Amino acid sequence: MNREEHKKLYEMNRRRFLEMTGIGGLAVLSSTSLFGLEFPGLAHAQVAGKNAEERAINGVKALKSKMKGNTLNIMVPSGGEGSFTAAKPWWEKATGIKLNIVVVPMDQIVQKSMNLAVTKSSDFDLLLPSPFGLPDLIEAKLALDLTNFTKKHNPEIAGPNGVIPPIYLFGMYKGKLYGLVTDGDVNSLIIRRDWLEDPNNQKVFADKFGYPLARPVLYKELFDQMKFFTNREKGTYGAWIFVSPFYAKWEFLQLLTPRGVLPFDKDMHPQIAGAEGVAALEEIIAMKPYLHPGCSTGGWSEQYKAYAEGNIWAAFAWPSFIKYMNFTDFSKIPGKIAVCKVPGMKLKSGMILRPCRFTFSWAYMVSRYSKNPEITYLYSQWMWSPTISIKHIPVKGGYFDVYRYSHIKSDELLKQYDPHIQEVREALTFNLENAYPELILVGGDEYMTRLDENVIAAYQGLKKPDKALKETADQWEEITERFGREKQKEQWNFLTSCFGANLRKEMNLPNPPDWVEKLG
Repeated sequence: MNREEHKKLYEMNRRRFLEMTGIGGLAVLSSTSLFGLEFPGLAHAQVAGKNAEERAINGVKALKSKMKGNTLNIMVPSGGEGSFTAAKPWWEKATGIKLNIVVVPMDQIVQKSMNLAVTKSSDFDLLLPSPFGLPDLIEAKLALDLTNFTKKHNPEIAGPNGVIPPIYLFGMYKGKLYGLVTDGDVNSLIIRRDWLEDPNNQKVFADKFGYPLARPVLYKELFDQMKFFTNREKGTYGAWIFVSPFYAKWEFLQLLTPRGVLPFDKDMHPQIAGAEGVAALEEIIAMKPYLHPGCSTGGWSEQYKAYAEGNIWAAFAWPSFIKYMNFTDFSKIPGKIAVCKVPGMKLKSGMILRPCRFTFSWAYMVSRYSKNPEITYLYSQWMWSPTISIKHIPVKGGYFDVYRYSHIKSDELLKQYDPHIQEVREALTFNLENAYPELILVGGDEYMTRLDENVIAAYQGLKKPDKALKETADQWEEITERFGREKQKEQWNFLTSCFGANLRKEMNLPNPPDWVEKLG
């Protein structure tokens, strides 16, 4: 299967997949009192209301008499419409404004958005691209700057119910806010709880490696565990680590970043081809004997199904993976997984750097050509608010995952992921707080595709690791020059301020704009 086929499979209609597996959630949770939400006084909003939901509704009431028409048109990615259809009657009852929800295949949402930019069409008010697609849509003059709206209406970005930092920063571009990131797509480490706690496994592992079998803190420990649990005669494998088209790039960066190395330096010159990058790629190649055979061809759905068979030790996956293992008829291992903090590597300073990749996700983006831009923003704020989002995240037929502190504090919500609620809470909080984004740059997909191609070529033995990365670096330089180095530098140096706080501290990266933290 080639890269484009993989991309379309990844971006297939997940509605059918989630409806088939039944992991979209247990029920619509109608009472926010179940979750113990707090509503502190918010001094920074210019519109009255005790919380983001109420301010959104009050804002709509103030603007509705001047609204053009009475319908908002929304383009949503296939598979995520469950959240929108569930919340639709709540919004229409509260505001009297109709919603027209148009579902498009995930692999078409950016292209369809680009078509709107070219034609300057007002057909859609709100779109939900992935954060990595925002720069191209911003430069195409389609995405509307939401900075002033957020200052006026305060969507509770920060505060006790706020979006877990740095996730909200992934919707920013060159210091301005263009998207409200609405899906906590961190890739946590998942291991087999029953294998971990088995006394015989613990004894044999300790005798062989000289230290206890435990949740890995270092990647070296994870690699030892992968070796230990691989037994091809018995059909057991150490891990599912993606080395397939469209996915391999993520695995490489996951092993480069904890070395304290970013893809680019401050002048947008690639750093992937140095000694650290070569070591990361060599580690991926060295994993080959311990990986499930589907890793070189399969995508996310193959990963979910293979792990659910019960013969793989470890995987890095989205939060929906946790639900799949615990609450579907397809899984042979319900209650037998452990959700872990991502491991890391020890730097010269002695610090263990444990960054967690944040891949894909979605963001509310208002069209510049909307006839009702502020009301469209207010709908986004309403959907994104602590009180409404906690109700629509669990519904069947949606796949948004936790991204606010109010979500992560909710036992009622987390028990829909795993019965070990506190473990899940600690792991997801840590991984979200230590997240790093994809290359949210103009041409980001092109950069990542070139990396993907060369990582796979090295893994397959078609190129030496150093040559593969050198070719990637040369291609990246050409891409940067084509789009304009100074423009790319501006966004890259801003993007490095959007990494998790621990990464920023250890790598001496800049801090994000402080005005965002006041909105809570």
